[in-house]
Amino acid sequence: MRETEIKLRVENLEEVEERLRRVGAMPREERVEEVDRIFRDVTGDRLESQLLRLRTSAGKNTLTWKGEPKFRGGVKEREEEQTGVESAEAMIEILRRLGFEVDLEFSKVRNYWELEGCMVSLDTLPFGRFIEIEGDEAAIVRVRRILELEAAEEVKLSYPEMARIHLGK
Repeated sequence: MRETEIKLRVENLEEVEERLRRVGAMPREERVEEVDRIFRDVTGDRLESQLLRLRTSAGKNTLTWKGEPKFRGGVKEREEEQTGVESAEAMIEILRRLGFEVDLEFSKVRNYWELEGCMVSLDTLPFGRFIEIEGDEAAIVRVRRILELEAAEEVKLSYPEMARIHLGK
C-alpha cells in the first residue's frame, strides 16, 4: 500500500469542521483519542527514515510500518503496511522480544471526515492543531481548495518528529 497525504497547520479546527459540513462532507467517526507508541530497535536505530507504530484508538489496536517519505510539493507519499492487533500489551511484548522498545508515546484527539474520495482528519495535539488530507494527489489538491486551505502552512514533519521536539527528545 501507499500513503499519500498532506498535513496542514491551522489555528481553528472548528472553522474547518464548519466548512466540511457546508460542502457536504461525511463524518466518519466522532472525536476519538488515539495513543501512538513509536518503536526503535535496541541498537539505538530509531528507524529514522521508517516508522514502526502501534496505535490504540476506540478500543482497536493497529500495528503500522511506514517507509521513507518522499515529497512532491507539500504532498507526502510513502509505502505503508498495517494490520489489526488483538492485544496492544501482547504486541509490545512480542516486539520487545524481537529487540524493539517503545521510544515515544503521545496522544491526539482526531475527528475523521470523508470528502471527494479523501479522508480528512482534524487533529488536536499538545503542540498544535492540524489537518491531514489523505487520498490521491489530485483529490488532495481539490479538497484543499474546496476547504479554502490554500494559505494554510504545509507541515513536512511527522507527528512523532514534532512530539520529540515538543518533549525535548
